[in-house]
Amino acid sequence: MTSRLSPRRKIHPDRRKPCRDGFTLIETALALLAIGLGLLAVFGLSRIGLETTKETENEQRCQQMADAVFATLREYNARFVDEARTNKVSNNSWLMQWQKVRTNQQKIPFPPVASMSTSSNLTLRFSTVFAHAYDENDIRLNEWNPRYELALTQNWNTGDVDDSYDGKVLAVTLAIYPDGDTYSSERRIFFTTLTNPGGLP
Repeated sequence: MTSRLSPRRKIHPDRRKPCRDGFTLIETALALLAIGLGLLAVFGLSRIGLETTKETENEQRCQQMADAVFATLREYNARFVDEARTNKVSNNSWLMQWQKVRTNQQKIPFPPVASMSTSSNLTLRFSTVFAHAYDENDIRLNEWNPRYELALTQNWNTGDVDDSYDGKVLAVTLAIYPDGDTYSSERRIFFTTLTNPGGLP
């Protein structure tokens, strides 16, 4: 009795090893980790870029505001000097005018600044901590709304102006807080001087 054996099937050499059709869990985790780190780096650079852009914009706006404020103060300074010359009075007249401005007895209008919520009712305020550079009743959220401190002193190192001071130079310090009530950005400080050349008209 002869038995029939089915012929042996030849196994291809490449199929002796088990076939892998996907990724292991470790490989997937490592790939996700690499992608996540890449995204974090991209988002981190974007945040730094946005902060740099914001600080640059704040720097330009603060410089623009300081220029406008100092130009207004110089204009009033020239007016006070002319009044003292015309009236032929001592230099104390010039100083007394600035003393009134400093104590807010005499008002100087806040100069208009581009993209800032200013109005005709707003005045420059001296010796006031964190004064509004905008009208609180007419605030616009899409515009720039900073706060500021404005100080008028005899010189860079001393404090108040007093009536016995007979000098001809006053120092003005302007500190601007570009983010208004949030104070999330560093303040910018600007300096200028107001002089009284004296003499007759």
